[in-house]
Parts: sequence; C-alpha cells; structure tokens
Amino acid sequence: MDRMQPVYTEINNCQDCYKCIRECPVKAIRIESDRASIVRDLCIFCGGCTLICPSGAKKVRDDVSRVKLLLSQDKPVYVSIAPSFVTEFTTYTTEEIIAGLKMLGFEGISETALGAELVSAETAEILHKSSPGVYISSACPSAVDYIRKYRPELTSSILDIYSPLMAHAALLRKIYGDDIRVVFIGPCVSKKNESDDFNSLIDVAITFKDLRNWFEEEGILPGLITKTEEAGFVPFRAKDGSLYPLDGGMVTTLKNIKNDPSVSYMHISGMQNIEAALDGLTDLESNTKLFLELLVCDGGCINGPGTTSQKGTVVKNVKIENFRKESNGITDGTGLIRELPEIRSAFCTVSQPIVTQDYSEADIQEALRSAGKTSKADELNCGGCGYNSCRDFAIAMLKDMAERQMCVSYMRKVASDKASVLLQRMPYGVVLIDDSLHVIESNKAFADLVGNDLPALWSARPGLQGADLKKMVGYHKIFSNVLSSGNDLIDKNIDDKGKLMNLSVFTIQKHRIICGIIQDLHQPGIMQQQVMRQIRQVVHENMSTVQKVAFLLGENAARTEAMLNSVVSGYEKL
Repeated sequence: MDRMQPVYTEINNCQDCYKCIRECPVKAIRIESDRASIVRDLCIFCGGCTLICPSGAKKVRDDVSRVKLLLSQDKPVYVSIAPSFVTEFTTYTTEEIIAGLKMLGFEGISETALGAELVSAETAEILHKSSPGVYISSACPSAVDYIRKYRPELTSSILDIYSPLMAHAALLRKIYGDDIRVVFIGPCVSKKNESDDFNSLIDVAITFKDLRNWFEEEGILPGLITKTEEAGFVPFRAKDGSLYPLDGGMVTTLKNIKNDPSVSYMHISGMQNIEAALDGLTDLESNTKLFLELLVCDGGCINGPGTTSQKGTVVKNVKIENFRKESNGITDGTGLIRELPEIRSAFCTVSQPIVTQDYSEADIQEALRSAGKTSKADELNCGGCGYNSCRDFAIAMLKDMAERQMCVSYMRKVASDKASVLLQRMPYGVVLIDDSLHVIESNKAFADLVGNDLPALWSARPGLQGADLKKMVGYHKIFSNVLSSGNDLIDKNIDDKGKLMNLSVFTIQKHRIICGIIQDLHQPGIMQQQVMRQIRQVVHENMSTVQKVAFLLGENAARTEAMLNSVVSGYEKL
C-alpha cells in the first residue's frame, strides 16, 4: 500500500472481487496474494476505481493535512476553485462558499476558470495559425497521461499548453508574487498527480469531498456565516472559462473567441469513448485541421470522482450554464494585468510509452494451461477475472499482474475436483440431495450400500446426478423432514430390508441442499465404532449422575455440619 500515490488501495479492505480490474481502462491493477494494488507507472489517475470499489478499498489521497500545514505558515495561501463547485455545493451561494473558505484561513479565492480562459485564448491562436493536422487539448491531465503512455504515436498532437489549473496558478503567482501558496479544490483526482509533478506552481490539490469533510470537521456551515466583508473572487470574476467542466465547454469557448471555419471541432468524454475515437486517427486525411477536446470523466468534470453530488448530468449542465450567465456584463480583467504568464510547456508532448514485452504463443498457451484451459473450448472469456478475454488474462499472468486463482471457472473446477476426490475416498456412503429430493452427487459407496440396480446405474452415470431419491430408498421421508424443518438429524439407526445402518442427515443450505451419510453397522469396523460411541455415551451419562449425587450429598453434609456447629456453639454459651 502506497499512501503517497494520488490513488491507492487499502489492502485490508480489499475483497478480491476484481471489479477494479474490469473498470480500469488501462488495467493498471496488480493482484498479489489475492489483493489488488495500483501500479503508479501504468495508472492515469482517472479515479474511476474509487467510485466502483464495493468495499471502499480504493482510496483517494487525503491532502487536507498538507493544506493545514500551509495555512499555519506565514505565506499567503490562495485557492484555485474549479467552476463545478456550483454543482457540488448547491445549497450555498457563491459568496457563502467564499466566506467559508476564508474562515478556513485562505487569503483569497480565485476561479480556475481564469486559467481556462488563458488556455482558450492561446489554443485559438495556435489553431488559427497552424497547418492542417490533429490537435488535442491538454486540459485533462488523465487524457494527456493516457495518450503519452498508451497512444504515444499521438503525443505530438497534444498542444504544448499548460492545463487550466497550471495556467491559473501561474497567473496568481504573476499577480501576487512567487512566494504565495496555491491550493486547488475541485472534482478531479488527477489534479493531485499534477500538483506532484508541478509543485513549483501548485502546492496541494484536494477534492470537493475533502472540502466537505473539512467544513464538517471545523463545524463551518457556509450558509450561516455572517459576512463582515465583501466575499468575491480575486483578482476578478471569470467568464467563458466557467464552461470548461462541461463536455464541449472548451470547444464553446474557442468558438466564442475565434470560430475558425478551417477547423473542425469535436469533443469526446468518457474513457471508453476516447479509446474508440482515437483508433485510426493517424490515418486521417492530411488536409484536415481537427481539434479534439478530450475529457476522461463521462459527461465532463462535473462528474469527476472527487464529487459527492448525485444530480444528473443535465441538472449539472444547467447549473454551470446559469453560473456562466451571471458573469454577463463583467469586463474581462486580463487587460488590467500588465504581463500575462507564459503558459507554453513541452511536457505534454513528451511521450512516456508503456514498454510491453511480447510473449510467444507457447508462453501464452502454457499460462492458459496453468489455469486449467487446455483447449479453445475452455476459454470462456467470461470476464470474471476482470480481463476481457482468457488470453488477456494469460498475458497478465506472464506480466506478474494476475494470479491464476483469479479465474472463476478454474477455481470452481479445482474445488469440484477436490470435493469429488474426497467424496469418493470416504468409506461411508455420501449423497447430496436438492429440495426436490433429487441427487446432486453421490459416491460409489452410497450406491453399493443401497444395492439393487444402483451400483450398475452409478457405473453408467457416476454421481447419480438427477436421480430420484424416493425411487431409490425407503427412508426418503427422513430427508424430506430435514429439508422442510431446516434442522439436522444426527445418528439415526434404520433397518432397510434387513440391513442395519446408521444415517446422519444435515443441512448444507437451509431448505435447499442436504447431505446424508450412511454407514453399514454390520461391518466390523463400523460396528466397533458404534459400540464404542454408545459405551462413551453411557459412561458420560453415569458420570454426570454421580457428579450430581456427589454435589447434593456434599451440599447436604455441609448444611448438617453448619447446623450442628450452631447448636454446639449455642449450648456452650448457656
């Protein structure tokens, strides 16, 4: 467990359900000793696993303590708050949220959307001057990570521009000085990774969930704060940048700046949609100028993993749109800044491809065989292990990312084989019965004990699966009684056509599956065990009686002695 990662696994909570593997778009999960861990070098920090983990084992790093440390120092701390805060804190006004943040000790509250507007202006300029080709937005850190690691052939298409958060942090430092501290608050988990990589710009990133918990911890209810000063954003209010959390928000801002007819604009959200959309992109006609806005979170940042709001995407979109409309008539404040920060960076265009080893077909087949898949028919591709196919699972095993016991069909077969071996080696007759009194499985000893034509039937149909117990034995009502009552019946001697047998019936699944164990009491070994059991029972009952008698006699003797002593003592006093 590495708590220093933006996303990590609480190992003790992991229930090895493999749901995180199924949902992870890049399969950045390693299974070791039946527990899932996140491989940092493979992860794109989309945070999706934290939303779907049923046991809550996938955690987002809580950086509130780091923010508190910053606030305890003598440097002013500014907040860069994502515009989607209006979809998260719907019961509070903007002024109330700002007042609540000021109560926590922040010097000033500013909108990340200001950085988005700088990015839009720079992007529009590049697209206008550029030649035909594919241009990909650098706004979403997870999308950038995905391309750099898993689609390196497209890395050169990413615009070499800061993300909105980085641009905003650079703007704040340009205005208020390099010695300030900048804390991001928003719905994004990958911003934590961004703050780790660019800590000279962004000191700490926390989520809306973190902020909610912090407010509760401090007992702050923003709606009840008495505002003693004007609560507003610094240095000024953003405008179109507020649309960035929406799917297509950046495209809208670009068209508002310069709707260049030579550019085709497209916006795609959701990791599965992005994967499908990028296929074949390198074969696009060379005379096309295409801009792609990619957001890993389905529906946009408003549905990021750092949010708690359960409102639908449409409701959230309307909230953002209305928040944007509130800024109508506000003068663009960037003109008041004498010198805008440089927001170009080659970081995004440097690929970091994941090096994958090629495995031979022989290696893959051997891995499949180790999981009990000896033929093509054994490859069910059920997805129970979290991988899309058995071959993918085999390759993951070769990479030491998976263990063979992850295969459900393999483990089921292993369990079945073990149970069958144990069943057949037992010296007693064993039969499993369902709620219709039909045989689920039995061993040969059971068929031999029942006799008649059953041994021959067992040889033809090992296990007697589906056979009707009522047609095989006369004591089937005992099984019926245990099924209906749900209670166990232990050690009942029965006489079946001159055979003296001991029958034990017990419940496996109440009212659904029961098990019967039959012993022939005429067999010498079995007879001796039965006699010894009865002798032990008699001895136990007699010893209990003796102990009770001794207790009563001892108690009576003690009372008699106490009474006599009392009489003697009284007589001596006279």
